[in-house]
Amino acid sequence: MRLNLRAYVNNTLVHWTGRGQTNSDAFSALASICDEKLLRLSYCPNYVSEDYDKKSAMVCFTDIPLWHAKEHCRIFGKFGIGFKKEKMISYGTNPALYTTGEHFSRINSLSGLLGRMEDLEKDREWKEGVEPYNFTQDETVAFQEVTDLLQEYSYKGQDNSEYVTYYQREWRLTFRSLPFAGGRKPQEPGMSCFYCRDGKGYSTVKFSTDDVDYIVVPARYWLKGRKLAKQISCKLRVYELSVFI
Repeated sequence: MRLNLRAYVNNTLVHWTGRGQTNSDAFSALASICDEKLLRLSYCPNYVSEDYDKKSAMVCFTDIPLWHAKEHCRIFGKFGIGFKKEKMISYGTNPALYTTGEHFSRINSLSGLLGRMEDLEKDREWKEGVEPYNFTQDETVAFQEVTDLLQEYSYKGQDNSEYVTYYQREWRLTFRSLPFAGGRKPQEPGMSCFYCRDGKGYSTVKFSTDDVDYIVVPARYWLKGRKLAKQISCKLRVYELSVFI
């Protein structure tokens, strides 16, 4: 019998909104995303080690199919919005680059090199054109964008499946990979921008309703979910009917 590997990969990238929240708050977050057509970026650590304190601004997704998402949703909740993978890839979304603890020393060395590259690229009147290791700004930014995708294979090296982050099948859209809508330049789909609300500033990425495949809500939120799905012209998935439980 031929194994259908595609059954393990979702053509939709799902952003779940319920981690550490009540159902009411998780739905409010989902409704806000749909109303504003904005995803908020947050700063997430690439590694939990004290020797590596780098954090990157990003919004995260998973390509775990809904019918295999039970364990994932146990952590991240039962409310989500699914985006068409091809559209999100065109914006710069990329799978996380998982590395094991055995490679951490190399990752730490890489971080040190990047720090020196950034220092060498600072504007200095006395900087010489023939200075060794004279990296261009584009080269430095490209290096930064790649390191933003790094993710620790397992939390503090623990082998328990609960702590193996690799199983989250994470995809990331990072701030540095997005064109910025600054000044009078309007924020179009696939562009980032800073917002200030309730005295707090945060970065966002805009999307179009055409980018959305479906939203997911539990059965008790079916009526509210139906209204939300109609509002952004997408399909509605009921958690209890879509996830094997």
